[in-house]
Amino acid sequence: MINVLEEEVAMLSREQEEQLQRSLAAFDIHYDELGSALVGFVERLGMQPAHEVLNNAGEYLPYIDAAMRTIAIRDESWQWVKTMLGYFLGEYFVQTHAGCWYVETRPQSPHFCRTMVGGFETGLPLDAAIEPEALALAFLAQPLPRELAKLVSDTEASLAGQH
Repeated sequence: MINVLEEEVAMLSREQEEQLQRSLAAFDIHYDELGSALVGFVERLGMQPAHEVLNNAGEYLPYIDAAMRTIAIRDESWQWVKTMLGYFLGEYFVQTHAGCWYVETRPQSPHFCRTMVGGFETGLPLDAAIEPEALALAFLAQPLPRELAKLVSDTEASLAGQH
């Protein structure tokens, strides 16, 4: 019996299949780096014990919210901050709602080949999905003072209301 991913890959154009293979390879690197990078980010913000963010991201939300509220982000740091916020936001939703990280493999999805979190077992619909990097961009686009906790609660409410 063919699995769902194999069925989806069989329906892809050659270009889509190549794009998906690159995304899956990048995801492996992304996921391998996520833990240590997120701990390093939390340490740089002065929070201890930083490693606990890997098990209790929700407890760090108010502190990261406060730290990022009015901070000026230099151009050379912007990409790194966006990536770290994406890691944090993804982990927050995965941990809080018993979800998982994955690469979107459905070519009809607007998120095709993007790193997502979803498959939530608690508090959000099972088919809800979040693109953490897009959420991080939305946060960084906010005027000062930025509100990370409000963005998270608004996202949760929006996803819960869609179903």
